[in-house]
Amino acid sequence: MKNIFKILVLLIGFALPIDSSSKGHEHDDHSEHGGGDSGFYIHSGIRIHLDKTLDAAEEGEQVDEASTHSHFEIGYNFNESLAIISDIKIEGGDHGHSHGEEESETPKDKFFEEHKSIVNKLYVNLKTENFDLYAGKFSPVVGFDFHKFPGAYGYQEVEGYALLQKMGLGAKLESDFGDAGTHTINASTFFADTTSLSHSRINNDGKLRKSDGGVSNTEDFSSYSISLGGKNFFSLDNNFIDGFSYQIGYAKQGKGTGDTEDEKRYSFGVAHTSYLNEGVKMTLIAEYMNISKLGGESGHDRAITTYGLGLERGKFTLGGTLTYKDNDADEADENVDDNIRQVSLGYYVDENLKIDLGYKRKKVSNEVSKIAGITIKYVFDWPSGAHAGHDHHDH
Repeated sequence: MKNIFKILVLLIGFALPIDSSSKGHEHDDHSEHGGGDSGFYIHSGIRIHLDKTLDAAEEGEQVDEASTHSHFEIGYNFNESLAIISDIKIEGGDHGHSHGEEESETPKDKFFEEHKSIVNKLYVNLKTENFDLYAGKFSPVVGFDFHKFPGAYGYQEVEGYALLQKMGLGAKLESDFGDAGTHTINASTFFADTTSLSHSRINNDGKLRKSDGGVSNTEDFSSYSISLGGKNFFSLDNNFIDGFSYQIGYAKQGKGTGDTEDEKRYSFGVAHTSYLNEGVKMTLIAEYMNISKLGGESGHDRAITTYGLGLERGKFTLGGTLTYKDNDADEADENVDDNIRQVSLGYYVDENLKIDLGYKRKKVSNEVSKIAGITIKYVFDWPSGAHAGHDHHDH
């Protein structure tokens, strides 16, 4: 309840009298392009982290690491309605470990080591004016897209609890209510990918099998998600409405081999973009995710709350997030609350290239670690300009 109260306080802050307008552009808008001009297209987002551990629980864990978190979206539009869309992801480093992997027993400096190359998505999309039908491998939508969170490391914790690499089908309906905003319902049913697409092409760890267990690893449609999101509100005299967006969602992941319970989750998120004056753009974002029977465990619930603030003036950005993880678990070593905070100062060398200086502090299982680093981000599209005007990673 205290986290929901904090979000309500943040909502009140959105209503302060500041100038909101629609000018400017989103530097992190990395769209899926299905339904565009006919032919092949490529959109890529390459992110390189050069990190140094400043402090850790064990001296041997103070390492330097170079890693990447990069997406390569490759698709083919047969026409304005039918497309095949893929997303190849290469990742390593701290964000790789956030998916439940264990750290090396003998930490050492790493230069693009322990990376994975994953077919993150591969699906067919059928699109009409306001309705999409998709089938294949995709990411079911519950909360905000993790790339919306500000800061060089802002995506990492949110990605850690996102639903990724699922096989199934879904539908999306978008309705435009004019000044009352554009609202999108997205529903899907799915199971964990156990095909040959589930293993890494780099550092191959083998494909996932049904016998490995885990929620949604059922090879049937006992798991599902549904979400409702809204944006593009407009008002001449209400600063809260203009620039506001929201996302609410629910998902159930059926229990797999070895699990005792189905996992259920719901989320509520709000965001607001405005201009403090003619030159400073501000983005506020908050999301609450409640997960019951985490990972199919009967004695473990988790609530995750993330707050974010982003400022942009000309080519300079300042952004950060604060994440609280409240655990309610039967096991003493799991019944510990965590928190993660990160902040970065960035500069756009040009529209496609950005450099950030960042800092992150993690308190996980009562152990504190601190890192500082440089993040280099580069995006490009082929054909040039095909990317404009889309939302990033719809499903």
